[in-house]
Amino acid sequence: MKVLIVEDDIVFCKLLTKYLNNNSVNTNDAQSAEAAKKLLAAETFDFVVIDYKLPDEDGLAVLQWMDQEHIEARKILMSRFEDETVIRKATDLGVKKFIKKPIKPNELLELIRELK
Repeated sequence: MKVLIVEDDIVFCKLLTKYLNNNSVNTNDAQSAEAAKKLLAAETFDFVVIDYKLPDEDGLAVLQWMDQEHIEARKILMSRFEDETVIRKATDLGVKKFIKKPIKPNELLELIRELK
């Protein structure tokens, strides 16, 4: 199983990445929408776990780009805020689960295993 974590908080991103890697989940990470798009264009992922607020554009824009480029992966959106409009748009873009941050690494691993 291969997962892409897209999170601009580098400490939180590395914490999630390290935990998943230590639990036999092949994990890459990106801290911006642009970096995520480059990885998604070059590699295949089973899951994309993406933050809503990114420095260059929001996570929904990346998810929309994935649809336009026909990039298949299960999608999980993270955000510190529960905005019903964002959640509805995310669901329309194929997001399987919305996570309110912060999330513990073990909870993310359980969720990924549950959705696989």
